[in-house]
Amino acid sequence: MAGNTGEFWAATFNTLHQGMIYVDAGGRIQVANPLAAAILGLAGRDLKGRRLPEIFPETRLAEVLTSGHPLLGTSFAFGSANYRVDYFPDNRGGVVVLFTEHRPDAAQLHALNDLYAAILDDLPLYLAVVDRRGIIVSINQMYAELLGRRAEALVGLKIDEVLPFSRMSEVLAKGRPVVAFEASCAGKKLMLSEMPVKDAAGNLLGAVSKAVACEELAAAGIKDITRRLQVLEGKILFYQQELASLKGEQDAWQGILGTSPAMTQLKRLAARVARGDASVLITGESGTGKELLAQAIHRASPRCNEPLIKINCAAIPENLLEAELFGYEEGAFTGAARGGRPGKFELADGGTIFLDEIGDLPLSMQPKLLRVLQERAFERVGGRRTIKVDVRIIAATNQDLLALEAAGKFRRDLYYRLAVVNLTIPPLRERPEDIEVLTAAIIRRLNSRYGTDVRGLAPAVREFFYRYPWPGNVRELENVLEHAFNFLEPGEDIIRREHLPSSMQQVRDGGAGLDLKEAVAEAEKAAIQRALAAAGGNKQEAARLLGIHPSGLYQKLKRYDIE
Repeated sequence: MAGNTGEFWAATFNTLHQGMIYVDAGGRIQVANPLAAAILGLAGRDLKGRRLPEIFPETRLAEVLTSGHPLLGTSFAFGSANYRVDYFPDNRGGVVVLFTEHRPDAAQLHALNDLYAAILDDLPLYLAVVDRRGIIVSINQMYAELLGRRAEALVGLKIDEVLPFSRMSEVLAKGRPVVAFEASCAGKKLMLSEMPVKDAAGNLLGAVSKAVACEELAAAGIKDITRRLQVLEGKILFYQQELASLKGEQDAWQGILGTSPAMTQLKRLAARVARGDASVLITGESGTGKELLAQAIHRASPRCNEPLIKINCAAIPENLLEAELFGYEEGAFTGAARGGRPGKFELADGGTIFLDEIGDLPLSMQPKLLRVLQERAFERVGGRRTIKVDVRIIAATNQDLLALEAAGKFRRDLYYRLAVVNLTIPPLRERPEDIEVLTAAIIRRLNSRYGTDVRGLAPAVREFFYRYPWPGNVRELENVLEHAFNFLEPGEDIIRREHLPSSMQQVRDGGAGLDLKEAVAEAEKAAIQRALAAAGGNKQEAARLLGIHPSGLYQKLKRYDIE
């Protein structure tokens, strides 16, 4: 497929509103129609001769070239649009890649309703969901019966016409919730809470109105209903974050970039593990992407439609950690919220809980976590009732847990419960072949954010990136590239040596004679100095930027004699 034949098919797919790229057996683009270039953020560019992974890092072309079989239904997101990507190998060793936009349709509105209905079916709640215009896209049967109407007849009407007491217009106008106000409807006294629904970027998608009949609250037992509503509110926060993906199901592994043998094997193992329910321990240095891998495992698992609740064990003071994990009852301690509060394990019921920095879990908390792993049960702080949960646990650490166990800081039995499956993410310095793919993906993301058109790295910078040891791993690579973006002059579209942080330039200029250990130390020192500068000298914030525990930062400050 070349020459006139290729151009014919490119034009054909363009008229069908599909992006089309044809690559040869070496992965180089031979034909690309204008729509494909636009979809990849390269409108007006001639893509011929470029390697597809350079401009489309998320591509799964390597799998198709290796297997020789078609690959259908993968996903790709760019800006606010989502695309289905299909791969069709031909008998000449090349591959046709088609991009088809996922367009919003009624099924997505039903999906929005399903997210809420799934967690509200067992509660005495009246539920209505509207889009950003205030048009009802879903109203549950309970509400419809109260109004004496059929639910399907109410869909498409303005919320103010159906529920004149609703304050949804105010919620949509201001983007803020209105909670705990009373109204009467069909002779019932209702307690209402109405809140906006936003995507991960903060864009308003619509709003949801929940109402509870006051007499039903009393009849059901106020304490039990309060507990269930607290859990519900926490889960709704999760679903709000997930709504952005309704425009098209994305490939769970899309964010795990890398084509090196080590990363290919890691993704293969993780995909296999995701299908089960075993506890997973993810290990790797800071900045390697442990949280991204945990998210991918959850999204590829049978629990993908339930919450993934995250907690950083190093970020919460020891005296608050138990309440954060397991919740507390009213009056459990001074300052406890009225009615108590559910913990992370309750919010994760049915889904997955991600325990980041598990190596920093206090020794006093470890037996309590072990009990949850063994029995799937716990009590809230100050409570007596045992709460049963169904959760999968994924933990992550950049520490050697067995070394901590030998030092008396981590329980061996807890380690074996957590590490049923152990996945290790290799550091970036051990997979330099992934730097090209990662750099291209980060540059494209930064181009979208800054409204620029940066094409890539100068050859000298590219060569330096391959030699640099990257102690901060992918997180440091992102930091360095964003720094460079802020020092580009108008019209510049190539990142050169003068755009890199000065500390990194010093490492490069004086680093030729360093051995690996010294180079890592110099690079680590430079990364710490950049983090401190970015945090305005605040060491707690600098530690957060570096992805390490504050105590670890203080040790490194002392080691490198950094004030």
